Amino acid sequence: MNRAVNRLRTGLILCRLLPAYVLLGVFKHFVPVKWLARWAWTSPAGTRNREAERRLMAGVIRLSQLISLRDRDCLQRSLLLYRVLSRASADPTLIVGFHRTNDRILGHAWVVVDGESIIEPEADLSRFSVTLRFGSRGALLPTWPDPCAA
Repeated sequence: MNRAVNRLRTGLILCRLLPAYVLLGVFKHFVPVKWLARWAWTSPAGTRNREAERRLMAGVIRLSQLISLRDRDCLQRSLLLYRVLSRASADPTLIVGFHRTNDRILGHAWVVVDGESIIEPEADLSRFSVTLRFGSRGALLPTWPDPCAA
């Protein structure tokens, strides 16, 4: 019975997140990131609940896995995480960074809560130079000192 309730809860979370995930995936091609960050931020609803945060993060990750765009959805996934975690009163920071490898520049987006990346290990992110940081209400934050530097 408990397993069925958890599956139903997860399904409801995924259904609630899907429209925003799809819209962010479309908008990321046409709208500047600074606008997306402002749009994604949602005013906190009540006090912080870490269990609710965990469920929401798991829902976003599961949605990303179901859509199967892992190598191309870091911005929309991070914007959605930024959205749901701001609503959950977690005070997230959205970060965009770049890394040069061979003659290519690779970009990546991730979310930090309480000074910790919530999906990727910090070691994997250390190769990226932080270029943009967005805090409360999508406000652009200073990038120096680099919050991911060891």
